Amino acid sequence: MRIAPEGHIEGIFNYCTRRCERCSFTSRCALFQSEREFERQNPDATWEQRVHDSFAETFRLLEEWCRREGIDFEAIRRAAESDETDAQLERASENVRADPLQKLATTYMHGAFKVVDAMGPARARHRWSSDVEEALDTIAWNAGMVGAKVHRALQVLAERGVAGEEDPVQNDWNGSAKLARILVSESKTAWRLVMREGEAPENSPLFELMALLDQIDSGIAERFPKAAEFVRPGFDEPDPNDAPC
Repeated sequence: MRIAPEGHIEGIFNYCTRRCERCSFTSRCALFQSEREFERQNPDATWEQRVHDSFAETFRLLEEWCRREGIDFEAIRRAAESDETDAQLERASENVRADPLQKLATTYMHGAFKVVDAMGPARARHRWSSDVEEALDTIAWNAGMVGAKVHRALQVLAERGVAGEEDPVQNDWNGSAKLARILVSESKTAWRLVMREGEAPENSPLFELMALLDQIDSGIAERFPKAAEFVRPGFDEPDPNDAPC
């Protein structure tokens, strides 16, 4: 575990589910602390301003990391802004969007959102258990993130994986793929609870969504066989503060 001078765990926010209200690492997450500070200083900020500030802080943290590692951040920025790089990135994005695994993730996302939206009136009328409400919140939250993390894993692998210069396990595509599988697992657990509570019939379309999640999980495991070995900063590491004296 790499600890920054301020006591933050380096890179912990890169591979989390972004459900900060449930996280025990918020006091050691530089991005969370920065967002809370922005909210304190700008209580009337719009959603767009908050997103802009979040991106700006992410780039600032990246720049600091590059400086510590002796990497020329400005050279990376200049290369990223070139016309040739833009064209390459667009081609890579098109290939990712056409990838069968990404199509599965996108199909699941749209299907999950439609089901959750359709259940809105029923949620307003009935007093479901807190477990069911929690499960529906998890399904809705994870639906978009599954597709986003699968997309990131595929795109980063396409852009950097071919060079063979990255660590075979501790790289961004494996980290993103591992998080995608975690989100899939959480979603499957949530769907099972909802279907059990609602006594879903065997021909329920919800089973099709579950089948999509199974296909996505199998696809990630096949395309990123080392993803499960990736160690997420903080989450998959022992806390040095817990070590015996």
